[in-house]
Amino acid sequence: MVLLAAILSCDDLLDLTNPNAQDTTTFWDTEQDLIDGINAAYRPLRFNGEYRRWLHILYVSRSDEGYSTSPNATFISYSNFNTVNDDGAEAVLYTWLDLYKGIFWANQVLDNAPLVSMSSEELRTRIAGQAYFLRGVGYFNVAGVYGRGAISLSSYVEDDPQIHEQEDIYLQAQRDFEEAAKRLPAYWENPDDLGRITKGAALGMLVKVAAQLHQWEKVKEVCDTIFAMKNSAGQALYSLVPSYRDNFTDINENNAESLFEVQFMSGPVNGVGQLSHERAKFLGLPASGCSYDDATASNIIKADLEKEKTADGKVDPRLKHTLFYYDPSSTSELFYGKTWTQWGLNNAKVYWKKYTCYDTKTAESHDDNGINIRVVRLADIYLMYAEALNELSRTSEAYEYINRVRARAGIPNLESSTVFTGIGNDKEKMRRQIMHERTCELAGESWRWLDLERWGMFETEENIAYLKSRDSEFENFVIGKSNRFPIPYREIHLVPGLEPNPGYK
Repeated sequence: MVLLAAILSCDDLLDLTNPNAQDTTTFWDTEQDLIDGINAAYRPLRFNGEYRRWLHILYVSRSDEGYSTSPNATFISYSNFNTVNDDGAEAVLYTWLDLYKGIFWANQVLDNAPLVSMSSEELRTRIAGQAYFLRGVGYFNVAGVYGRGAISLSSYVEDDPQIHEQEDIYLQAQRDFEEAAKRLPAYWENPDDLGRITKGAALGMLVKVAAQLHQWEKVKEVCDTIFAMKNSAGQALYSLVPSYRDNFTDINENNAESLFEVQFMSGPVNGVGQLSHERAKFLGLPASGCSYDDATASNIIKADLEKEKTADGKVDPRLKHTLFYYDPSSTSELFYGKTWTQWGLNNAKVYWKKYTCYDTKTAESHDDNGINIRVVRLADIYLMYAEALNELSRTSEAYEYINRVRARAGIPNLESSTVFTGIGNDKEKMRRQIMHERTCELAGESWRWLDLERWGMFETEENIAYLKSRDSEFENFVIGKSNRFPIPYREIHLVPGLEPNPGYK
């Protein structure tokens, strides 16, 4: 009997659960588990493969806004369209992995949200809304970067995942943003929830994905909904902030212009690292201890911003807040504590200034830039609305929304421009003008690549010739190949049915 009891005791010990090693059978039991789960699902936005580092490189440097002279040949290859399908290339692998991690974590929340006992059905609904949004962001970027991938709507293992092309993946992102918009509040009442995803964020991303699908009526409809949203005082929920620069510093974060913003913090917090972003470390001023200059701004951006003066004859103020550049009229300006000349910088080059700490720090590092990345701003929505109106042959109505953006910069109304004349109601001329307006307002904000794709700029030799005139790296662009980033080689062998993108092995 003693021996039998000992054997049974051993069996019981083998069945014990380690409370410090939770799994899916022990974690998704309580309301707090679900809250912790959705909080964790935000984290991939700050992974290296997403808004902490690589998405900025892939969307900015690959477009005609930038180029690379990095000492790292792999980084140059991201920008000049010579990237090979090599898992040793960080951006190739980690962007894919981090996007799908975010999708998987959001799916875990969506799978378990209906099963957990909750004190509030409203809380359950809002948690699900955030999860739908986060999954949608993952699929939106899979479509934008790779143009092909698996769509999974569950965290449970699938033996035969369905592989889809770009349009289907965008449509899935669209469905997710629509589900999110149904469930999310216009704003969160508790100050502790500031920075959480809102209905406006979901609607903003709905505008972006509908535009990529050329659904212009839908773009207009969703924009109208955004414009009609009110705050607790009955005023318009969104408005342009007076200072353009306030969109790129940590002084006025989650402001009235911001619809979707990724939250960053300087340095480790409570032992948690990777809360800061590395954009400025990779895209910034190559002063000692600051940027690696792995992705450099193109002088064409400076030229675009210098085409028009303000109403009182001054330089467009967006130029000073977008780029570092040598200004002979302001030689005493300090960047990280020194002047341009003291740093010995090249007077002929320009560098990205947005999201840098040039006037508050003496250097940039990997863990001290806590400026939130504003992914979708109202100014972008105004210009998307103008684009939709133009594509719907309502060109005369587009002027108002372009002028709202120009007015903040002090640029005269488009109708009064002495530089851009003869547009009138010409749809093609207005389309080209909107391209210019988006460059001036949104340069370096990771939208130019998707803009170019939406405008069909990757599809014809004529359009590629135009891009070559702005960025010599497009000499290497291969139509039908270079508009897609290579899918990681190892994933092709791990995921049934997944094939390399055209032109890659």
